[in-house]
Amino acid sequence: MNYSQARCMDNSIASYYIHLTNNNNNNNSRWLIYFDGGWFCYSNESCEFRRQYSPNLITSNNFNKENLFKGILKSFKQFNIIYVPYCSSDLWSGSSNKTHSHGYDIFHAIFHQHNYFLNSKQIIFIGFSAGGLGLLLNLPDLLRKFSLNIDLRVIIDSAWFIDYTNNLNGISKINQGMIYWNTQISKLCQLKPHYKCLLGSEAIKLFPLRVKIFIIQSLFDLTQLQFDNININSYDFSLKLLDNLRQSSNRISIFAPSCPLHGFLFRSIWSKFNIKQRTLSSILNLWLKTRKKKDFHLHLIDQHFYSSYCPQNNDDDEYNQQIF
Repeated sequence: MNYSQARCMDNSIASYYIHLTNNNNNNNSRWLIYFDGGWFCYSNESCEFRRQYSPNLITSNNFNKENLFKGILKSFKQFNIIYVPYCSSDLWSGSSNKTHSHGYDIFHAIFHQHNYFLNSKQIIFIGFSAGGLGLLLNLPDLLRKFSLNIDLRVIIDSAWFIDYTNNLNGISKINQGMIYWNTQISKLCQLKPHYKCLLGSEAIKLFPLRVKIFIIQSLFDLTQLQFDNININSYDFSLKLLDNLRQSSNRISIFAPSCPLHGFLFRSIWSKFNIKQRTLSSILNLWLKTRKKKDFHLHLIDQHFYSSYCPQNNDDDEYNQQIF
């Protein structure tokens, strides 16, 4: 990246990777931009731990190019794909030379230095986990800069956090982190404390109404349960998460199974997850093909926690077919 502030936590220059379609008829007209995840650190101590035990998450070196073709990305062969690795450890929100937190700078550098999207007809943003939180935080301002003629779509995979009253420990880590990272908050979000700007139900209120949003969220997300220090056998958190999604259902499309895992779209088996025999791939395909109705939203939610099919194996490459 030709932007001095776009650096990883180890001070290496941040990178992103592009795969261009060979379809000349649609060249530069359809784009998919994928922001990856990988948790965060929020203090000198936690970041030192991350450096020692998760070194691949703090650098642009040693990138595995196979990530360009993992999971759902295989299904978008007619799209130009930009894959952005996560190396800032700050939920894509920071701008601090002192702590080497530059997620915000990396995020926006992609759109500052290129004219890739001038002739675009459709742009799909996908964010997984920390990448999804980065989309919720950064897109409300960014999307207003795009032409009204572009079909803008946002897919948030496993980043719908709620303001859970029993989560004081988790909230304190986020608050501490946002100070540590010098998090850049949209002027559109006036909520205090600032961690509330990362909550899905609040963040989507700031998106332009023309932008279609699809939320993929397990009702038993293992990472959130671990983060919130909640007993996996307790349904209280899941019930509150379910209620929170319902309250936002007039603005978003939802796929919410009760699978005990974190993340769907990066998996080779992503297309096999289903609720009441309706697969994630089929509902996403329908959502992408629906263009004219502004108030058209798809909701597939396992409301009673027993209607989900949650595949466990990873040997399903035959399901990574071109469906979009």
